[in-house]
Amino acid sequence: MTTKKPSLAAALRQKSEPKDAMPISTRTEPAEAIVSGIRTTTTAPNRIGKKSITGWFDAEVLKQLKMIGLEHDMSIQQMVGDALNDFFAKHGKSQIAK
Repeated sequence: MTTKKPSLAAALRQKSEPKDAMPISTRTEPAEAIVSGIRTTTTAPNRIGKKSITGWFDAEVLKQLKMIGLEHDMSIQQMVGDALNDFFAKHGKSQIAK
């Protein structure tokens, strides 16, 4: 009877993780790197506790967003926050997007 060998990726992952480490998929803390046995965060401080919201749109949508951003000196992040707050207000919810 033959047994399936572990994949190379799984073997490398197992070798590089400390023995007491939880699997990556179950970690709740920010992504971390281990350097000389010391954990250092690789997540930007302003992103801790936040989630990404994405969508797929035609290229013209991005082009138009960038043009408006240049005209009004705003980032796409700011424009999306404004749009979400308008949407929340329309539906009687708190405007919490910062």
